[in-house]
Amino acid sequence: MLQKDNLLEWRTIYKNVLLGLEIQKSNTEENKKYVLNLLKKYGLYEFKDKYPMQLSGGMRQRVALIRTLAIRPKILLLDEAFSALDAQTRLMVTEDIYKILKQENITALMVTHDISEGIIQNRRYEKY
Repeated sequence: MLQKDNLLEWRTIYKNVLLGLEIQKSNTEENKKYVLNLLKKYGLYEFKDKYPMQLSGGMRQRVALIRTLAIRPKILLLDEAFSALDAQTRLMVTEDIYKILKQENITALMVTHDISEGIIQNRRYEKY
């Protein structure tokens, strides 16, 4: 997961989340149900037919995370995933994302150039 969400502005949220599955040619009914469940579980289902420009920065990052989770990775690399967000949004989104990673039982490796952010995120993740 990169620092910029890289959502395709001409695709709906649902279609953006399906992108990885389409690329892998694993866009099965089972995987589509899994994606819809992730959208419901993490509060984005009602936005599935919206376009990225209609969402806040934090919501866009959650969509990017769900797109990543849709392919069921064993490990997740977060490459400065929150640096594009303002400080307030970053705090809220990181909390959401770490809760999601814990619930989905995904191992994450976080890359950051901000030492204080790394320490804070490590402490935050340990409490879950």
